[in-house]
Amino acid sequence: MVQARKIRDTFSESLDRIALYEEYYADVENNHLRVIFSLLHAKINNLFEFLNHKNFPGNGGHYNAGQSRDLLDVIDTIQLLQSNLKNTSVGFRLDSYYLDLIGRCRTFLSKSGGSSIPERFPIIELIEHRAVFLLMDVTNIKRIQAKESFILKSIGSGSYGKVFKYKDSHYNRWFVLKRANKDLTPKELERFKNEYLETRKLDSPYIIEVYNYNDEKNEYTMEYANDGTLADYIRKNNTKISMSERINLILQLFRAFSYIHRKGLLHRDISFSNILVKHFDGEWTVIKVSDFGLVKIMESTLTSKDSSIKGSLNDPDLIKVGFNNYEVRHEIFALAQVVNFILCGKKYANGIYDNSQTVKEFILRGLAANINDRFASVDEMASAFNGVKKDLLN
Repeated sequence: MVQARKIRDTFSESLDRIALYEEYYADVENNHLRVIFSLLHAKINNLFEFLNHKNFPGNGGHYNAGQSRDLLDVIDTIQLLQSNLKNTSVGFRLDSYYLDLIGRCRTFLSKSGGSSIPERFPIIELIEHRAVFLLMDVTNIKRIQAKESFILKSIGSGSYGKVFKYKDSHYNRWFVLKRANKDLTPKELERFKNEYLETRKLDSPYIIEVYNYNDEKNEYTMEYANDGTLADYIRKNNTKISMSERINLILQLFRAFSYIHRKGLLHRDISFSNILVKHFDGEWTVIKVSDFGLVKIMESTLTSKDSSIKGSLNDPDLIKVGFNNYEVRHEIFALAQVVNFILCGKKYANGIYDNSQTVKEFILRGLAANINDRFASVDEMASAFNGVKKDLLN
């Protein structure tokens, strides 16, 4: 295989690293292709790692000339290989996250003099523990009704787009389609797609799943939460939900946001509508956090200083300090309101849960006017809740 030998010769300096990736391509029967995939995976990760080292989100950076040329060579090699193998038994696709990244890299990479990294370019999450080159005949199932059309039913709308549900007869399941409004500005459309990209990086039972993005139509599919929003669920079932069920929902809420914060993200748009509820057979009810359109990477300066305050449950103090200074304790303020809503079905302005003084004090600490009096983290909040939940069950 002439092309295989050429690729090995071009990127020979990465041969000593391919052992780190070979196991992820063990199912690739073609020996040449198995080595090529491992080699290209090693090379692109090495270049992405160096790109992270040179990138300062919010300020950008300078990517060295040699690495700029190498990354362009790798991208060209991948695309040429993909084109040559298209419609063959070893046709492949690139992981959609990496596919999006190389598309964005092409916009600023230069063959000479190095490359200026855009201010808004994110830190790359390297894919080190799974394949990024995926054989089409292994991962894609050809559907009998490839051009099947679906009847969309509107179920909501937001600042950036409309939300529909539809039933896919092939899977016999409901899915959600989120479609961007046609009048979005380029910045708003970027935020809409960023919501998809950030959500697909997350892997938690308490985060809504997203599946694929259609660049032509600016829409993406996602998991359907059959009990709707938390607001809908509480409104319909408030008189029937037991206290143990309410506690379970709150504990799930803490797990969700503890995970989000561990990933270095702040949601910034917590609301009764952006938290969904999904019911499974066996009486399992699961919280599903959604709508990451306003997500912010902790410690970054990606938010403009003149950003307007968004999020229905956000701390009024943000008006003074600015939305660009949003931090974990502002997230705590919103979460305290959600906890209160789950406990009593009342929104903050209509009353605080007061059947237990210790529980009421717990909620009020989360809502403290002085940010320094609030819980410092979701984990601290969860730990405090474990100390008072026995009062809820008495």
